[in-house]
Amino acid sequence: MEEYENIESIFQHIWKSICIGKKNRHSDFHTFSLATCHQNVVKNRTVVLRGYDEEKGIIFFHTNVFSEKISDIKKNDNVECLFYSKKSKIQIRFSGTALINHNDEICKKKWNQMSNQSKLCYFQNINPGSVIKRPDDVKQHLQNKMSEAFVIISVNIKKTDWLFLSHSGHKRVIFFDNNVDSGNWIAP
Repeated sequence: MEEYENIESIFQHIWKSICIGKKNRHSDFHTFSLATCHQNVVKNRTVVLRGYDEEKGIIFFHTNVFSEKISDIKKNDNVECLFYSKKSKIQIRFSGTALINHNDEICKKKWNQMSNQSKLCYFQNINPGSVIKRPDDVKQHLQNKMSEAFVIISVNIKKTDWLFLSHSGHKRVIFFDNNVDSGNWIAP
């Protein structure tokens, strides 16, 4: 594709894809795979893109403070975020450091913008990852306050690895510190 012929347009396309992913829940870029390290073992799970700051090079997602990924991040804040669009055959990997926002103004502001349906999953009686006898052991009850379980993770992007898969030849570019001028073509 012509838009993938120069590094500047690829950099713009990355952030355009992230913008669409945040706004459109049907976009391939709406969810991504988050990798953390737990006792020298890589752990991977899917999370939902909830926000981004293109200028600062940050992406955001929400999670439960009692989830394993939080303890992983507390011990080692290096993470990798993998987006893939099957339709466009584009992979975007963000490597960076994760910051846990909990019970702060960032969380309060976002909490007040969320629907009750979104808030409900942070009011469950059993912590994520706990062994249960049956799925219906987990109960949810909405309360009229911000859940203690609600956290926002911000990932400060240190490296972006973009890959386009094509039968006519793959293309790959790496950027550092969200800087278009740091972009280099890389052998795929």
